Amino acid sequence: MDKDHLVELISNSLLCKSNDSESTKTLSDFKNYLKRLNLDQLRTMSKEFIL
Repeated sequence: MDKDHLVELISNSLLCKSNDSESTKTLSDFKNYLKRLNLDQLRTMSKEFIL
């Protein structure tokens, strides 16, 4: 899995999408954080939170 797919998978599994602006900002901030991680860190995170 590439980095973009892992970012989407993790963010979608941990955050529930909502229409309010606070949730949208939180999701955006979280995705930005995930994008700063390297691929190994994302893989580890996906194993811990998704499985």
